[in-house]
Amino acid sequence: KQLMKYMKWVDEMQTRVRKATRYPIILLVVVVLAVSIMMGLVVPQIVGFIRNMDMELPFATTALIATSDFFQNYWWLVLLTPVVIVSTFFFLRRASEGFRYHIDRMILASPLMGPLMQKINIARFCQTFGALYSSGLPILASIKSATNTVDNLAMIEALENIQTLVKTGSTLSQAFNGSGEFPTMVVRMLKVGEESGNLTVVLDQVSEFYTKDVDEEVQK
Repeated sequence: KQLMKYMKWVDEMQTRVRKATRYPIILLVVVVLAVSIMMGLVVPQIVGFIRNMDMELPFATTALIATSDFFQNYWWLVLLTPVVIVSTFFFLRRASEGFRYHIDRMILASPLMGPLMQKINIARFCQTFGALYSSGLPILASIKSATNTVDNLAMIEALENIQTLVKTGSTLSQAFNGSGEFPTMVVRMLKVGEESGNLTVVLDQVSEFYTKDVDEEVQK
């Protein structure tokens, strides 16, 4: 029953993540195509007319003409550069753990994607942690296994620090509070779960809350 619930939740979460990233990607492609058509086809048709007016052109017009000329002469470089940059980015992200860590840290600190990625990872972790803990696994084993569902290295580092703090005698809420990567609401909810003995229920509630919050962020 727990496995069915978890697999359904993962599928729904992946759908939400795809929704969050699909529109910006489509929009970016459309903008690139529109600018390419303008610079390569539309602007060159009026440049000759503007130059024959024999008058001093404003800076904005001069810059537009220069941009169009550059695009016509080096269109292959303009189109190839983003591909090279994106390919290099993903290659370095896979090849270098240090590079990926710094990028993940920057993503969490960004004003738009940061809160969304944090909420997605918290929802994933709490859902898995709750399912494992309710099945009878010890807290440390549950945290360690649930960490595998998190894909941000900065948050993974925080969860590894949490395991260390729990091993040294800290309570779960104290360890999460000391990590610095989890909102105060999560810490307070965990404290309530510890004191009431209903940690599984609390974890499910945290996961449900952030899943709903992710939906709202996606809509925004």
